[in-house]
Amino acid sequence: MQKNSYLKFGLTLLAICLASSALLSVIYNLTRPKILAQQRHEEEASLKEVYPDAASFEPVEEGGQVVYYRALDGDKKIRGYAFKAVKRGYASDIVTMVGLNLDGTINRVKILSQNETPGLGTRVTEVLSKETLWDVVLRKARVKEVARPWFPVRFDGVRASELKAKVSAITTFLKSTMANR
Repeated sequence: MQKNSYLKFGLTLLAICLASSALLSVIYNLTRPKILAQQRHEEEASLKEVYPDAASFEPVEEGGQVVYYRALDGDKKIRGYAFKAVKRGYASDIVTMVGLNLDGTINRVKILSQNETPGLGTRVTEVLSKETLWDVVLRKARVKEVARPWFPVRFDGVRASELKAKVSAITTFLKSTMANR
């Protein structure tokens, strides 16, 4: 009797696993086009953020993969380039979108994704503000353009060749920045 119950439980578990797998596969196939469309939309928004004055972007592909984008003005002249850069952080890969001017200076940097240690590495995506909650409540806060995170802003206008000397570690930089605030 015990062998029969093990077989019954095993077959029940197998049926549940097969049904779950089939359902998961169906849901994945139904949502995949929306997920891909959302990813394309996010990438286009990121391109526009690192090169806001570009009229359009032309992908440059190699082996079926987009290597970088040409940032074009209204006359289809190249204003600069945009590309994704991935570098291993302390706890995860940090994915950025970088806009590079023709003279080799960085136009803008946007952090696309990271999963670093909260309170340390994640601070690269924080937006610092001198305004307090009371400024907002009492309507003393000035409405201005959307603030950008403090860490990527410090690379605007820096020559790509000087980048290594600009930052060695975020935590070292955080100590000096927070001490100067």
